[in-house]
Amino acid sequence: MQNDIEYCSCCGAKLTGRYERLSKGLVLNLLKIRAKVLHESEKANKLVNKVHLSNDLNLSKNQYNNFQKLRYHGLIAHYKDPITKEYESGYWIVTKRGNQFCKNELLVPKKLLIFRNRIQERSEEKINFRDVLTEENTPHWYQKEDYKMDFLDTNDFDEDEDENDNQLDLFD
Repeated sequence: MQNDIEYCSCCGAKLTGRYERLSKGLVLNLLKIRAKVLHESEKANKLVNKVHLSNDLNLSKNQYNNFQKLRYHGLIAHYKDPITKEYESGYWIVTKRGNQFCKNELLVPKKLLIFRNRIQERSEEKINFRDVLTEENTPHWYQKEDYKMDFLDTNDFDEDEDENDNQLDLFD
């Protein structure tokens, strides 16, 4: 599934997944939300595990956009109100796994194969908190170049394409 990129013949949707790995930036995001939970809990003298991503944390655009990837590893989750059983938009919690990972008590898969927002495969190789932050080969943020991507060129399309489809006329 992960080696050959396939597309749906009806809608053109990508039929292959992508690997997600923990980066230093993601782990620092986890530390940031955990520090907020601990700070608020200390002030309230009880566990306050509910953080609004944009209101309570000062995140850069890159941090904000990548934050949700921590949930693939089970380190954070959307906040669900215990009374209404409804998810509250923008609110997140640190999971038990997230807390254990921050204390270097938990190993997580080094990479996960994600397809349509679901985990399809977990790598056998495990990694812990300290490994992510100290390993030289772990980038602060993974870039586009770190993901296997195949780009199509105009030459890759059928020569007998529909004459009424002028989508590629700009490139002639």
